[in-house]
Amino acid sequence: MTYLFFTDLDGTLLDYDTHSYKQALEGITMLREKSYQLVFVSSKTFPEIKVLHEELGMVSPFIFENGGGVCWPDGVIEYLGGDVSELRRRKNILEAAFREPVWFITDMDIGEIARRTGLTRELAKLAQQRSASLPFILPSGRPFDTDELPRLNSELLQKGLAVTKGDRFFHFMPADVDKGKAVIRLIEYYRRGHNGEICTVGIGDSENDIAMLREVDIPVVVKKRDGSVIETGIENIRVTEGIGPRGFSEAVKMIIVP
Repeated sequence: MTYLFFTDLDGTLLDYDTHSYKQALEGITMLREKSYQLVFVSSKTFPEIKVLHEELGMVSPFIFENGGGVCWPDGVIEYLGGDVSELRRRKNILEAAFREPVWFITDMDIGEIARRTGLTRELAKLAQQRSASLPFILPSGRPFDTDELPRLNSELLQKGLAVTKGDRFFHFMPADVDKGKAVIRLIEYYRRGHNGEICTVGIGDSENDIAMLREVDIPVVVKKRDGSVIETGIENIRVTEGIGPRGFSEAVKMIIVP
């Protein structure tokens, strides 16, 4: 039996504020020593994840833009749905569902993105290079209750659209695209090479990770920086004490250390 790990990046493998993976290196090293694959599953763009992938010397595939695409080990990019131009044309539908204006990341200047995310200007430019989904904020700045999401998505689904929520942004995408569907694609790929004998693990911290966590054998939620934990509705889910990358390493240890 081998393990296949899927992990979110922002707020999980990467520190929410500093974007550092230093405290995740313990977990990453443990996985490498066991030859267990680690797959990044993020709302980040392809070029953003590519930079991190190369920096860490990763060779596994990765999922970008909340399931909008997969980059395979040979460098081939497979798009699983979503077109930014079409999503922009349907902005009016999104604003009608929210009952207020929205502000897409593609309409922000680089300085604004850097300020809101804590990214360098170089990485902020990469964050703006969307291909399958559109992050956005509510300029009104009003408090948003995640209990609103079911109503929003009920309306958007009639148009084949959906919204999910990350830590900093909402994400606008086609209804048939999410992290879970992309994870299923990767699980099938790995199971073909291991005669189906794989135990899958998912690690995440936000609402947009729930679709991924539902598709794995062992889902693990990492606590947010304020100590809160997302409500997933998933039975027997595990929760770390650690936050961010420290929580990621803790999640790895709780699975593979007897």
